[in-house]
This record gives sequence, structure tokens and C-alpha cells, in this order.
Amino acid sequence: MAKNCLRINHEGDSIQLFWQQGKANPRHAPAVTFTHPFDKQALADLRWYLEEYLRFPYGLADDTAAKIEEKLQNWGEELFELVFRSSEKAREFFQAATFDGLNQCELVITSDNPEVLMLPWELLYSPSDRNFLAPSLAGMSRSLSDYAVRAEMGDLPQDKLNILLVIARPYGERDIGLKTIARPLFESIAQIRKKVNIKVLRPPSFEEFERELNGNPGFYHIVHFDGHGDFDPNSVGFHHTLGGAGQGVLVFEANDGSPQIITAAQIAQNLADCRVPIFVLNACKSAQEGEGSFSSVATRLVSLGAKGVVAMAYSVFAEAAKHFIGRLYGELAAGATLDKAVAAGRRQILNQRLRPSPKGDKPLQDWLVPVLYQQESYQPFIPASDEDILDIEDFLEPTVSNLVELPQEGRYGFVGRDYDILRLERAFRQNNLVLLQGMGGVGKTELVCGFARWLDETQGRGGKIFFVSFEQGATLSNVVNQVGRAVWGDKFSQYRQEQQEQAVLKYLKSQPSLLIWDNFEPVAGFPTGNQPLLNSSERDSLQRFLKDLRGGKSWVLITSRRQESWLDCGYRLLELGGLGKQDVEELAAKILETVGVEKKHLPKEYLDLLKLLGGHPLSLRVVLPHLKRQTPSQLIEALRLGRDKFAGAEEEGRDKSLTVSLDYSFTKLSDACRLHLPFLALFSERVDADWLHAFSENPDNEYGLAYQAVFGENLPKADWLRLLNEGVEAGILEYLGESIYKIHPALPWYLRQRLADSYTGEVISQLEKKLLIFYGWLANSYLTKLISNAKLAMLVLQFEEPNLLQNLRLAEEQQNWSNAHVILQALGEVYERINRKSEFRALRQRVLSQIGIHLSEAKAKGKAAFNFWMYLRGVDANEALAVADLETAKAIYQEILDALTALNDSSVNDKIAVSYHQLGIVAKEKREFEEAKAFYLKALKIYEDAGDFYHAAYEYHNLGVVAQKKGEFEEAKTFYLKALKIYEDAGDFYRAAGDYHQLGMVAEEKREFEE
Repeated sequence: MAKNCLRINHEGDSIQLFWQQGKANPRHAPAVTFTHPFDKQALADLRWYLEEYLRFPYGLADDTAAKIEEKLQNWGEELFELVFRSSEKAREFFQAATFDGLNQCELVITSDNPEVLMLPWELLYSPSDRNFLAPSLAGMSRSLSDYAVRAEMGDLPQDKLNILLVIARPYGERDIGLKTIARPLFESIAQIRKKVNIKVLRPPSFEEFERELNGNPGFYHIVHFDGHGDFDPNSVGFHHTLGGAGQGVLVFEANDGSPQIITAAQIAQNLADCRVPIFVLNACKSAQEGEGSFSSVATRLVSLGAKGVVAMAYSVFAEAAKHFIGRLYGELAAGATLDKAVAAGRRQILNQRLRPSPKGDKPLQDWLVPVLYQQESYQPFIPASDEDILDIEDFLEPTVSNLVELPQEGRYGFVGRDYDILRLERAFRQNNLVLLQGMGGVGKTELVCGFARWLDETQGRGGKIFFVSFEQGATLSNVVNQVGRAVWGDKFSQYRQEQQEQAVLKYLKSQPSLLIWDNFEPVAGFPTGNQPLLNSSERDSLQRFLKDLRGGKSWVLITSRRQESWLDCGYRLLELGGLGKQDVEELAAKILETVGVEKKHLPKEYLDLLKLLGGHPLSLRVVLPHLKRQTPSQLIEALRLGRDKFAGAEEEGRDKSLTVSLDYSFTKLSDACRLHLPFLALFSERVDADWLHAFSENPDNEYGLAYQAVFGENLPKADWLRLLNEGVEAGILEYLGESIYKIHPALPWYLRQRLADSYTGEVISQLEKKLLIFYGWLANSYLTKLISNAKLAMLVLQFEEPNLLQNLRLAEEQQNWSNAHVILQALGEVYERINRKSEFRALRQRVLSQIGIHLSEAKAKGKAAFNFWMYLRGVDANEALAVADLETAKAIYQEILDALTALNDSSVNDKIAVSYHQLGIVAKEKREFEEAKAFYLKALKIYEDAGDFYHAAYEYHNLGVVAQKKGEFEEAKTFYLKALKIYEDAGDFYRAAGDYHQLGMVAEEKREFEE
């Protein structure tokens, strides 16, 4: 609370100034007739300046704004003369306040007239000090005459500042953006996030509002209403001295999204009953819809018991809101009184005057927009003392997030899409399955990721949020494994596949989570007529899973370039178009800043260029960088010519403007870049310059020869880095660090078109085959490194996963089983180590269905297919053995043994021995020791007949174990000694130590302690 107080009391046609210094009794100056300088034109000019000027700062707008800025001071001086120079007493009071320091003084305007209260008192200007008073004061507020201060609210939580944020947008696309206030609010409190708990009310209906407050009485310090307000002069449900009939209203949003008009009396009643002391209102209506609307709402809320109401006298720019709201909540979280927090927020706006506009950042005097209504100074939150230095562990606490495998934000972050997020929220109120359809490159992935982050930071989902991309053909196993690992950790992998699926399904139906299935169109083949990435059985599993999720608590959000009617699950369809006008300008500003183009120097044709690009994010990214060297008019002409060139060339799921934009940007690249970048058509999601260089540099190996045959020359790494960075500058690639670059999903399609324009299908096919062999080599190389340098190998293989998966499919199509084998084996090792076993299993099942379920089928396809089949079935059996599914493991090992034996081919005897050995392990685990012994002896004979005594030693060891378990200790000792001699002769002292250990155990069992 401020030390001193100046109070301007309005009553009837006069005002009177009061002065209270410290705890002394208030003194007063003579009353004077109240006449103010704000006629209708002045107020209209002020509203235009604050709300409309920067939205279109062209023509005479700058001159008009400058004149109004001069009038601000004149209006303020006139108001100052009336209040502080109307009598000697008034002069004396102001001098006393100035002497003690205005930062020690609050100014309160008291009236029972809403028209007086909503005047811009913040413009009071001292000509002698040459300053506006409001930014210098400790606080400035408005209060109602003749309304007593209500009783205390009682104790509120002090561990965090609790805020209920109500965002109502009942007018849909005509409304302001969903996150106009929320987005800068969250950005601004990022550094104090642990001290602030914000919950967004869903749905933002009055019924849900009442339910939330009644369910948590005395919990929220602040209700922040971000929406519309008004004053209904015809309302008869509320009467008081402010003018008889009529009352303020706020517009909530019904469950179906329609307006829900609720009176301030109803709202205030809920505030009083639920002990919520503070209301924050954001004005959001233009002058045409009614001026000063929140003034009436605010006064009624205070008159009905709210401790304080913070309102915006005019529509507030997001940049100003970012500074004000962030500082406001920062001060409150630190324990400031409400009036002090508002004053600090006002100073923050004053010190950060630049606001975005189509012509770049421009200064605006909008510090007068926030206003405070209160009957007394109030401190809502008293934080615990944090004077002690925090322990290092407090700084090392991991950030808790419910986001699972969500892609990182792109180069420019997530921009806008407020209305589309609102559409998604509303769609999920009606249906828990939603399909988002949009053209390639329109920003579907960016939107769903932005939606996910929005839900995460606003408590929109109580469970986790999962992201799976189907671009490379993910299956239900991918989905189940991701959810299971995130929820239950390593324990999840211990269960059988059907148990895993059952558990995940129950979790999702009972917990309010979000599943995002991105890039879903390839699952059933895209464009129409192309081969589906998943077979019919895998597609049926996804369809069944979605149907089982219907009506559950989890939401499922699918993105696709087309409708997926084959799912037949009753999803809600939303179509996604380009960015809105303001979002386009925001993204464009970020792009221009990155490439070094100053927006303020661009002519108005720049806006025509933005309009021509149709709000397509990728088109904006690839076209706007060219403004560095060309004018907007030149770009517009070139793009229009391009549209004519591609007339009639539309493709399913592809916007023609994207083709035109990519084509134009591509033509502006250097000759070398246009020649070599199409090679990236053969890669997926990301590419490493090291591998491009390794493949293309050497003209003396098969890779370099293949590259040279197509592109006419070989490239060293330095040239690749130069070309890739040129692609980044052109907006068609994104630099991720080191030598790694991100490829937009729409780019390979376009670059493949460029390849097809220059080379025959056979030439491209041969290049793909060499790249497949290269990736087979890479997979094998890092598969071996998993032993010697596991950290590096895992890093490389995980990074290259999209390209390995793409080449695995290519290997299957070409029946190149040797490369398919090594690629899948490398991926399998990675998946095993990071507990993605069900995904590994799904890949094996897919490949096995093509190579042949039975060994005879695989053998007919050649030796590589035969070896691959053996590997696939062997892993299946080993996996069953690992989870103690002994019957399944035995059946598979026996199947392998029978198939190998039927071949009657001595060259596979070593594989037969392995099968006997594995069957021996199964029998041993089942405690069928005689059967186990028989299998081990058969394996032993094969190894000894072949002179492979090293592998024979392993069988001796296992025979020893079986004998030991049977209590036949002398026989066990004999077997261990035979194994020991072989290992010692071979110099394998590590395995020898194992046999010494077992011999010791046998001696202990025989009670031969000295031995």
C-alpha cells in the first residue's frame, strides 16, 4: 500500500481533491465544477490511435497519429489544470505529493458515474514536471462512491498464485485470436512458472465456470476473463444507484460455441461465494460494437464485492499485453498489492513502446490502456521467503512435461492459428476423434504440435500427449509401444503383445490424453492408386483400435491430405486452409528478420505479395527471402507467370501455389544448387552432409560412379555444405546444427519432379539402388560399432532412422534381402535398447509376410532370403524365450529345426546345431532336464564332427548345468572340466572363469569345501 494518497472525488457536477499524507487525517480542497476536454471526437480519435492506427499505418496515418500524440499532452494539461490548479489548496496538495515522491503516492478517482470513471484519467499531465502522472505514481485506481469495503476473503493458498483463465471466443472467426492474451501471458511468466498455476477453463461456459469455482472454494486468487463484455441498458434484473435498470454483462461461450450472456451480478455472486478476490478483464470489442463496455462490468463487479478489477479501457495489442500482463502477474507472484502490480505493468508498457505493424515495429503510447477498479488496496498472495540460496538440486530438477516424442518447433516457432486451435477445441467437445485435412505444406504438423503444447501448458489434458508420424508407415505396434513405454516404463516390455494392447486401450479410454497421428495419408496409399504403406491386416488393426477408443476420455487427432473414409470410425472432419492475415504478417516478419530485410522499407505492394501467397506457410518461407534482392512487384509478376505455367497441373493433396512458390525459389538458386539438390528427393525428413559427401565424392567407387553418372560430377563435403546452406537461405531446408539439415515433407515430392524432368525412370532407379546399398553398408558399419562405440552408433542410427526405414521399404520392393537384413538388424538393435520392441516386432512381421512365412518359400528366393528368414524367426523365438513364453519359443525353434533338417544340406549344420541348443535352453527352463540333455548332446555332436571345439565347449558347459540341476555332480564336474580345458586352450579366460565358478558351486554342493 502506498504511503500517501490523492483522491479525486466526483459528485454531481463537481469534483473535489483530497490529500492524505501517511496516517494523517485526509484534507480537502474546495470543490470545483467538473468540465473535461474529452468530447466525442476526442474520444474517437484516441480510440482510433490506440486500436486502429498500427493495423494499417499507410497513407496519412502516421501524420494523423503524430497529431493525436500531441493532443494527448494537451488533453492531459487541461485535466491537470482542473484538478490540481483550481485552488491554492489543490496546488499545495500536489506539491506535497511531489515533494514526498509520486512513487510514494496513489491516485484514486471516486465517482458513482460510469461515464466519468471511464474517462482517460491516465492522461493527467504535469506541465512543470513535463511528465504524465500515471507512470510515475505508486498506483492509480478508480472506486465507487458509497460502497463499503466487504469482509476479508479468508486465507488463500500461498504456495502458488492460482489463476483461472476464461477464454471465450463465441464469435468464431470474427473474434479476436484465442491466444491473443494467453500466449504473451505464458511467455512472460516463463521465468516464474513454478510460482504460478494457470488453468484454462474448458469449455468456457458459465456452467463450467460455476462448477470449477464451487469445486475449489478459496483456491483461486484471480479469475482472468479474456473475452467480450457489454452494458445492457434494458436489463431489469439488477438495480442500484448507477442508474436504475441496466447492468454489465460478460459473454461466455456455451458448449456448442454459441454466445452465453451472463450478468455481472451472477458472476460476482460466484466470486463472493467462492472467495475469489480479483478479476482481470481484457477488452476485446471495437468501437463499432460499443465503447467502454468493461467500465460498466468492472464497476458492478467491485460494487458486488470483488476486491479489485483490472480492465483494458481499449483493445490491447498482444505486444503490450505481453509486457503488462507478464509484469502484473510477476509482481503479484512476488507479493505486491494489486495497485502496485498494475502500476508496474503500466511502466513496463511505457518502457517497451514498440508495437508490430505491417511496416515494422513502431512506437505507440498505449500505457494508458490498463485501468484498475478497487475499493481498497489488496495483496492477494504472500510468497514464502526465498532469501536463502537455493540448493543446486533445485536448479537441476528436470522439466516435467506430458509431451511424448513431439517434434521440436521449427526455425520460426509456432505462429498464430488461434482460430484453428479454437476449432479443434470445439470439435473435441463434440467428438473425441478428429481428422484434420489440409494440403501438403499448409502447416498441419505445426498446428497439431502447437495445439499439443497449448493443451500441455494450460492443463487441457490430464494425461499424456503422444505424437506418432505415419510418414514411414507406423503401425498399431508403434502407437501401443509409445504409450506403454511412456506410462509404465521398462516394465511394459515384459508383457505379451495382446496384453500390451489391452492395457494401452484401457489407459486411453480412462485417462484424458491426446493421441496425434500425423501424416496419415500414406497408410492406405497416397496419392490415390499408390501402394499402401501398411497391409490390410495392419490397417484393420488401426481401424479397430480407433473404434474401440470412441467415446473414451482420450482425444485422437489425425492429420491427412485427404479424408480417410476407410477408417469408418465416425471422426469429426476439419479442413485446414492457409494462415490468417495477422498470422501471415507475423510469420513474414520473422522470415524477413532472419534474412535481413527491413519490413519498414518495403512498399505497400508487399501486402499484395502476402495475399497472393494465400497464407501458405511453406510458400511464405521459400518466396519471402527473395525480397532481399527483388521487389514485391517483381515477385508478384514472376509468381503469376508461374501460375499460368502450372495451370491444370494440380495434384491430389497439393496446393498449386506451393508448386509455383517452390518452382520460383528453385529457379533462383545457383546452377550448382539446382543441379545437385534434387538428390535430396531420395532422403526422408533429414540429411547429413557427411553421408552426402561419403556417397558422392569418390569417382573410383560404385557410389561416386553412380552419382557422377547422373549429376556429371562428384562433390566434396565443403561444396555440399555450401549448397545446403544456400537451400537454407532460400527457405527450402532448415539447419539443425553440425552437418545436419531438416527436409520439409513437401520437398522430396517436388525435387523428385525435378529429377523426373531431367532423367529417365531407369536412371533414377539405378541411383536409388546404389543409395540402398550405401545405407546397407552404413547400417552394417554402425551395427558392429554398437559393441565398440555404442553411444556414437546409437546416435547415428537413431538420427538416420527415417532414411533407414525408407530404404528398408525400397529393399523389400526390390527383394534386396541382404540389405533389408542388415538394415532391419541395425534398427532392431536400436529398438531393443530403447524398449521399442513391439515396433521391431511389427517390422519383422511385415518383412516376413513378403519373404515367406515358411522356410521353403524364403529359400526359393535365394540364399540372402534364406538367411534373412532364419534371422527373423530366430528373433521371434528369442523374444518369446525372453518373456518366458516357452511354448511359443519351443514351437518356433522346432519349426526352424524341421525346416533346416528337411533341406538335407550339410552346409546348414551349424544352424541346426543352434536350433538344438536353443531347444535345450527351453527344455532346461521347463525343467525337462532329460530332453534338454538330449538337445545339447545333438548340438555337441555336430560341433565336434565339424571340429568346432570352441562352440562345443558351450554345449559342455550347458550339459554341466543340466547335470548340476539334476544333482548328478560328478557328471556336471566332468562336463565343466571339458569346457574349461577348451576355453583355456583358446585363451578365453573370461568364459573359463565361468566354468571355474560352476566347479566351485558343484564342490560346495558336495560339501568339498577345500576343493
